Amino acid sequence: MSTNTLDTKIQVSKFLTSLLDSTISRERLTLKKNDKIELTSTNNTPYIFVIVSGVTGIFSTTNVAIDFAGEGDLLDYNVYSSQLFGKALTDEVTIWRFEQAEVFNMIAQNQDIQIQHYHMLQAIQRRLEQKQKAASLDTKEMIASLIHTLASRFNPNFDNQSMIELPRYFTRKMIANYAGVSLSTLTTHLQRLAEEDRVLFNTRVLLINETN
Repeated sequence: MSTNTLDTKIQVSKFLTSLLDSTISRERLTLKKNDKIELTSTNNTPYIFVIVSGVTGIFSTTNVAIDFAGEGDLLDYNVYSSQLFGKALTDEVTIWRFEQAEVFNMIAQNQDIQIQHYHMLQAIQRRLEQKQKAASLDTKEMIASLIHTLASRFNPNFDNQSMIELPRYFTRKMIANYAGVSLSTLTTHLQRLAEEDRVLFNTRVLLINETN
């Protein structure tokens, strides 16, 4: 786990504890697989969310995968778009929902909480920038980069493996959507990566070389 990731996880733990210890309005939500949740404000009560467990995809209203978020991640995309929603990828996702205005009032009064929130927003920004950087590569290398990032991030055992298994809720269709390519294009480049011994895959399992 990188220093940036570890630092962000520490900050989000402190941030969530601070919010739960406060009098801010909150609601604990439980999503089942494929349940959706509005992430950006289309009304007068915008919210921010913190994931306690599970993994969600972040999608545009045209169902384009923008980002993914898991345990300890902040879901605060109001500054990026007014048309994003989350969808549970795992069997269950547990989330705390807080009213954004109350959170911002608390941030304005407490510098520590302001710093914690800043670190979490930076984590979102880094993920979006990393995806944008991958998009500048040729298609095969872009696909390899995105798969490696997701496998490293969401497989808790990746530090002990030479080949990292991508969790199975990242279906091939989901990866193609996230990469912005067709399913047939994805399969073609997975086959080429397999010929280079950089991935192993079949209909249910996809593993990528840790040093990719």
